[in-house]
Amino acid sequence: MSQSRINVLVTGANGGLGLGICLRLIDDFLSRNDEAESLNIIYTTRSVRKGSETLRTLQAHLRKHHPIQQHSRVTFQPENVELTSLVSVRDLAHKLVSSTDLARIDAVICNAGIGGWTGLDWYKAVTHVLADLMNNTVWPAYKLGTIGSVTKLQLPQERLSEPVPPLGELFCANLFGHYMLVHWLMPLLRTGNSANASKIIWVSSIEPQADHFQESDVQGLQTDAPYEHSKRLTDILSLTYNQPATQQFVKDFTSSKSSLAATSSLPQRADLGAPAMHVYHPGIVVTSVISLYWIIHQAYLLSIYLARWIGSPWSTVEPYAAAHGATWLVLTSEDEIQEAEVNANARSVEDGQPVVAQGRVKWGTAITRGGKTTVRPTEVDKWGVNGSGHDYATTWWGGANGRGRKPGAIEAKSTDVEEFIAQGVTAWDNMEVLRKAWEKRLDQAA
Repeated sequence: MSQSRINVLVTGANGGLGLGICLRLIDDFLSRNDEAESLNIIYTTRSVRKGSETLRTLQAHLRKHHPIQQHSRVTFQPENVELTSLVSVRDLAHKLVSSTDLARIDAVICNAGIGGWTGLDWYKAVTHVLADLMNNTVWPAYKLGTIGSVTKLQLPQERLSEPVPPLGELFCANLFGHYMLVHWLMPLLRTGNSANASKIIWVSSIEPQADHFQESDVQGLQTDAPYEHSKRLTDILSLTYNQPATQQFVKDFTSSKSSLAATSSLPQRADLGAPAMHVYHPGIVVTSVISLYWIIHQAYLLSIYLARWIGSPWSTVEPYAAAHGATWLVLTSEDEIQEAEVNANARSVEDGQPVVAQGRVKWGTAITRGGKTTVRPTEVDKWGVNGSGHDYATTWWGGANGRGRKPGAIEAKSTDVEEFIAQGVTAWDNMEVLRKAWEKRLDQAA
């Protein structure tokens, strides 16, 4: 019996959340018991050595947790990419779209990234956590970020007629490298109609707030919170992807007629429609994205567990648990996801009637004290749950002071949502300008 193959691309899979996503994807896929389907996990790391280490981990997990007759239903495809190098990103995209063995990519999980923190403000860290451990481990205000960090020179200056501009390191690693990769992969992402559209899944964070992002500093070069800046921009782009006001830019971004396609002899594939876009956060997961001394790391780990035990639904801790939201978005049909968005919004009421959904939801992995995970809608500053701009007092987190909400959070008003969408229009415009400019430079330097 022939099998229908699901191809999922996961970036940053050498460890942490990316590896957790791959491991959980194996388990959640095989738990469906659909013998007519197979899964191919295309995962990226920065080197062949790291890719081999990940491969051994995935194969060992498959052998340990699943019967041998299921093993043939899951395959692994290691790839290498450095997301702070647009040349490396383009090389990966060219390799994948040129492959005659790859008819389509069903989902891209844009996970890889860096934190860029130099350390902690220890006085704030201690006093804040002692004052409110649950919330100040979820929304910390004591991490110290780098200002103005840029990537290595993207292209040899001698090949260009104009100076090569700097590119923000965290901006490129967390967002722009993926943005370019996804655009170049459009020939593989446009092969389905609305019923079976491919998915772009952005990995965000629960932390970013409206004041983390400045429109005038799109690359986050002037902020001391470049990580939060890049994640807030990720939220803005993802949640306004399907808004009418952004479509002139989204249409260009999702076009399969990129400079890569124009200069390459590519296999013929159907061009049926743009992919869907989603955003999710893993909660507070302990990974190496922030470097701490061993004893400090253990204390930090304990504090996250304590936060969970006293009621924080976002303290997922382990990457495997935190991956639930990502694997749910991959394996759930688009119709079911949209129904879940409506149901999430139905918990919001106005005059006793459900508020009509207006936009997308930022999904998050939530967890109980006992470690059971669920996928929950997440309130976004100035957007609310899905851009309805109404009171969310009846949502699952239990009102203005309920668990799961940032202390002091205010329901998004309709004017806030309008400003959020306007910010989305500007953000999409800026990203497309950057994309086209860098594509031009890359073509000139080739």
